[in-house]
Amino acid sequence: MSKYYNILFDLDGTITDSAPGITNAVVYGIKKINEVYNLNIDIPSKDILKKFIGPPLDVSFRKYCLDDEKLSIDFIKFYREDYNGNDGLFNCTLYDGIYDLIKTLSENNYKVFLATAKPKESALRIIDHFSMTSFFTNFYAPILGGKIKSKLDVLNDALNKESFDKSKTIMIGDRIDDIDAAKNVGIDSIAVKYGFGNDKEFINASYIVNNAKEIFNILA
Repeated sequence: MSKYYNILFDLDGTITDSAPGITNAVVYGIKKINEVYNLNIDIPSKDILKKFIGPPLDVSFRKYCLDDEKLSIDFIKFYREDYNGNDGLFNCTLYDGIYDLIKTLSENNYKVFLATAKPKESALRIIDHFSMTSFFTNFYAPILGGKIKSKLDVLNDALNKESFDKSKTIMIGDRIDDIDAAKNVGIDSIAVKYGFGNDKEFINASYIVNNAKEIFNILA
């Protein structure tokens, strides 16, 4: 049996290539902010738009667009008009091999969890869209209006509620938020290079992989 028993998966950039839906909604949100408040915030480059994938949206807006708390909250509202209201959340695809990997882990008595900073309602809709709900033991994510926001919050919530043996628990993700949160709570991590992060974000990762097969080789 593997060293690891509890497997926590990030969603965006780890299970799904969600760039089209998220970046389109970011652009939509910025344009609405400009329209409503008569502003002229530049639309970020494609590289910067991808940095919105993973971290909390208000943090990214204030970092890459305009450091204004109220506007960042309104930006999220407009973002959701497109992402949720126009079904932009389904404008994504599964990464190669990831469906079979999670299915295989579930069928071989691993406990598989979702641990994402995406709002739980959206995350569950996406997992259900790809007919993967039954593979997961539980789902951890922020609830709109709740206190849990960051990936660190999500992992602490999961560890508190599940009483994991940390030595048998591992986080799989593609951004520094995933890797550093795992280190902070005292569990190992796998950084996936196929997502939206870069090598500089993976300094604290326990493992770095290129694809789903390499994830399985670590867990098997």
